[in-house]
Amino acid sequence: MILAVLFVATTLSASAWSANYDKAVYLVAAQNFTPETSALVAKYVGKDITRASNHLSWHRRNGRYLESEGWHSLHLDEKLQHAPKDENDAIVQIEKALEVIRNHKNHDKEVVSFAIHTVLNLMVDMHNLSNVFIEGVPQSGTEFQLDISQCSMANRPIRWFKHSWKKLWTNRYQTFHGNNVYSPQMWSEDIVCMWGHKQSEFSAGSLNDWATDIGTYTKGVYDRLEKEGGRFIHDTIQDLEPLHMSCLARAAYRIAVLLNTNLK
Repeated sequence: MILAVLFVATTLSASAWSANYDKAVYLVAAQNFTPETSALVAKYVGKDITRASNHLSWHRRNGRYLESEGWHSLHLDEKLQHAPKDENDAIVQIEKALEVIRNHKNHDKEVVSFAIHTVLNLMVDMHNLSNVFIEGVPQSGTEFQLDISQCSMANRPIRWFKHSWKKLWTNRYQTFHGNNVYSPQMWSEDIVCMWGHKQSEFSAGSLNDWATDIGTYTKGVYDRLEKEGGRFIHDTIQDLEPLHMSCLARAAYRIAVLLNTNLK
């Protein structure tokens, strides 16, 4: 049933950002917090961790913390090593937030709260292909052509239109899960069902190791697009959904590692 739900999508979404994308990740991460981490997250973020979803965007919309506008991007060089050009980079800001978190007893509650929210939000963002920029890879951040004939098996003429990684990676997959029927809790259960066996593998390493890992699967998608002449058919988009789910699992298990290690 899980795979059936994952692959029933037949239409494209142009809807706005849905916080369900974050919520499903946070629910999986919270399952792997130590008791001490759980208590401190509840203190600084709240008992319901899903309320932390999209925190930075909320502040930007309300005219606060405008400096966070560019933080969500991850920058890599041609060898897929972390290579930020300035502070507008997810890992740069996560490392700053972790410094606050490690010393949370010496900071005001609001400062620590913002730092934890930053880690939660940016860990999700850096695992989102639309936010990954690789030096020398022209497909990074560009639009591409997508077939909207729904299914190649339908014997319909191919219809191409411009699409973006943001619409695909941020909106499409989560829209089909994040509605009143398919809750973030159900989606989080699918993440664990599909990728829980990889938890140890996904959790190992450092932030820089994770950046290279993210770059590897992102470049794989970019290479596939280049091979297809800058076009993806509908079936290819469906084929990529398990990879998208693995990105959510990576983000969730890595959030747990960072907060268990640094929030004490």
